[in-house]
Amino acid sequence: MLHRLEADSTPWRSGPFHVRPSTVIFGQTYEDCAIELNAFKPQSRVFAIAGAGCTARALARAGHRVTAVDIDPLQLCYAESRAAGKPWQRGAVENLLALGRRMARFAGWSGERVREFLNFSDCAEQLDYWDSCLETYALRSAMDTLLSPCLLRLCYAGPFVESLPGSFGRQIRRRLRRGWATHPNRSNPYAASLLLGTPPVDPGPPAYPIRFVCLDAVDLLESSPPSSYDAFALSNIGDGAPPEFLHRLWRAVEHAAAPDAVAVLRSFREPGPDSTENWASMDRSMLWGVVGVHHIGISGKGGKPCFIG
Repeated sequence: MLHRLEADSTPWRSGPFHVRPSTVIFGQTYEDCAIELNAFKPQSRVFAIAGAGCTARALARAGHRVTAVDIDPLQLCYAESRAAGKPWQRGAVENLLALGRRMARFAGWSGERVREFLNFSDCAEQLDYWDSCLETYALRSAMDTLLSPCLLRLCYAGPFVESLPGSFGRQIRRRLRRGWATHPNRSNPYAASLLLGTPPVDPGPPAYPIRFVCLDAVDLLESSPPSSYDAFALSNIGDGAPPEFLHRLWRAVEHAAAPDAVAVLRSFREPGPDSTENWASMDRSMLWGVVGVHHIGISGKGGKPCFIG
């Protein structure tokens, strides 16, 4: 009975929205796959949350053997179609971002101004342009309103909203500013995707076929033989999840992990006082508060994510 109750508490079983959209949720993945590519040993057996399939495809292109898992059959079908060379399409998240970009025009964000900003390759110039031309009072007010809990709850499920940090609009602006200070815009495809809605970069055909599985991620990990995977690309599977699910998730990861396995786990949370090394500033997508690279079975630095306990 406990196992069934824990399974039902999986936050992604019904998706992050109040009502599951009739289209895919994610048309692309807002995660910098360079994190995983740098963290994983060559030719790893990778367990990946499928999402839009971008990270899974990049890893497979680099020579990893990838199992991509999603509980949403529509989302998984889309990720599989992208791996087969089918075109990119906008999902529910992209439609919300497009609405935000339209509203940004009222804050002075013309297409010409945004394209000029994205053409910079000097981070100091980027910061100056952001501070003087783009992060206006109107933009700050709009972001604080749109990303306030009361409005987010109109679209997103309560547990997911409650997992977000306070003053989420301010935190996102701070993360963006950190990104402009760190990554040249001209060579950052994630910046163009976020500000202009451009399609994601296609990594090319995989070196090995991706295995796609429609199942709860934890169920698959628990049913896998020990030492099945060398690496785990877990996205932000823990955001909005209750403690029971997080403990079950990590037990399942430890069960399926080979010796010296590595897991990458993201979160919209802000890093806590007990956080280990945080790679969020290295992630060119710029949206995450925590990007953790965890060495499975090693306590202390790089071990179990701090919010799992």
